[in-house]
Amino acid sequence: MQDRGYAFFNHTADIGIRAEASTLEELFIRMAQGLTELLVEDSPLQPREARSIELTADDAASLLLKWLQELLFWFATERFAPIRYVLTEVTPTSLRGTVRGERFDPARHQQGREVKAITRHLLRAEPCEDGWVGEVIVDI
Repeated sequence: MQDRGYAFFNHTADIGIRAEASTLEELFIRMAQGLTELLVEDSPLQPREARSIELTADDAASLLLKWLQELLFWFATERFAPIRYVLTEVTPTSLRGTVRGERFDPARHQQGREVKAITRHLLRAEPCEDGWVGEVIVDI
């Protein structure tokens, strides 16, 4: 695992994000950081804009999927690139908090990969010996 707390792995024509964390909150943040890196590489982002988020799902894996899909939706529709996360509630079935970031600016930011979708294929977010582990396949 890289120092960032998440790593990428190849999967046919797609790419996967894998992370381990001591808490579910930390896992969700690391997975989001991985997605942001795919979208804008390591462009410097500023927390200029705040957005509230509230999600529910049947289980942790489904919640992780909804979380990443929402962040991708913001980027695809409004070019909003997240950089900071204050999650006030994260349980296996609910998430609430604030995401800060800024709009993608081609003059200041590097366009990363074109992420088409976050998939259910091999999706997981589950407890492990040291906390939580998550994986998702990203359609590029």
